[in-house]
Amino acid sequence: MTPGGRGFRRLAAVAAGLLIVASVQTVRAVAPTFRIEVHSLATQTPTTTQLLTGTGGNAPPATIAGELSLPFAAADRLPAVIFLHGDAGIIADQVAWIDELNAMGIAVFTLDSFSGRGAISPGASIASMPDSVGGTARVVDAERALAMLARHPRIDPQRIAVMGVSSGGRTVITAAMSRFAGAWGTPGLAFSAYIALYPPCNVQLIDDTKMEPGPLRIFHGEADVVTSAEACSRYVDRLRRAGNDAAIRTFPGAHHGFDNVANPGLIRLPDAPNGARCRVEERTIGVVLNADTGRPIGLGDACFGKGIVAGYDAAADAATKQAVKELLAERFGLKR
Repeated sequence: MTPGGRGFRRLAAVAAGLLIVASVQTVRAVAPTFRIEVHSLATQTPTTTQLLTGTGGNAPPATIAGELSLPFAAADRLPAVIFLHGDAGIIADQVAWIDELNAMGIAVFTLDSFSGRGAISPGASIASMPDSVGGTARVVDAERALAMLARHPRIDPQRIAVMGVSSGGRTVITAAMSRFAGAWGTPGLAFSAYIALYPPCNVQLIDDTKMEPGPLRIFHGEADVVTSAEACSRYVDRLRRAGNDAAIRTFPGAHHGFDNVANPGLIRLPDAPNGARCRVEERTIGVVLNADTGRPIGLGDACFGKGIVAGYDAAADAATKQAVKELLAERFGLKR
């Protein structure tokens, strides 16, 4: 059999076919994402005051984008998770979560709230953005993403959850409040579940225990000095006393960003300002004050300290992923 003969070509074709099958099987096992789509999203950028007072309708428009990772699945309609990043933007922890959730047959829409608003370099950080881009205004982004996914032909509009880390987790908590879901949401659409990892919970808003029906789950490190696990525990206690389906799980020794496998060591920024000890309250609609002073909060307030620590914790990461997957399997009706 010569290299140019018919038999050789037939064998080569069979071998190529086997290689393709093997490659597909390998991709399914290692990288379950089947299709990636990039979607732009028309949204707005209200200030915190505009959002709280309900006057954000005329807030400046913004166009942001997100990446939709669709898994291998035979089903016509898939459940989905909208993933909201923290102040660092989209980083390695989201990539790990996409793989985990795609492997369950869940689509993941990773929303980028920063790049379209110009926060794409150290010289154009969120510090130069409107005061709400770090959390509150992104409720609008989350609700617009929910409406977009609900129209997608491969997504089940009744099985869409929202998940966020750090400031994105704060957005998740705010989105779970009926006050903002009613103001910015789409009638007939609601998130199936709300999942927040190491969010700041030291802001108490008016009516913040009036929540949407979907369960709220918070995961936090007890050694977190960037955001306070204790503050989140107090908030969950208030939510539960008000009859809401809310729970928190904390992990001893775990720091901020405990799910970021790309950061196995601890990052320490000793001079970075830290407001984790501050307590902020909205005492009248739209007016947010330092609860200790009764005045607008500022970096010179006594509650502000210095120092940020963040890093991976394998035990906390594994336990959180297991708990999140169990919750989503139950909410989405998936077999485990």
